Amino acid sequence: MVKMTKKMPKIPAEPEMTIASDQKEFQPGESVDEHANLEATNETLNQEKIRQQTENL
Repeated sequence: MVKMTKKMPKIPAEPEMTIASDQKEFQPGESVDEHANLEATNETLNQEKIRQQTENL
């Protein structure tokens, strides 16, 4: 028997296709979290670059 983990979603016996318009309905996954972390890091680095350019004027 295979144990279900977070990375292995349960597959229903009779899968069905649905369309959802509410993006908040779904929980963000690892790729979304990673992207949000990259955006935060880029914002911090950009603030440092702007500060340095301002000081150099």
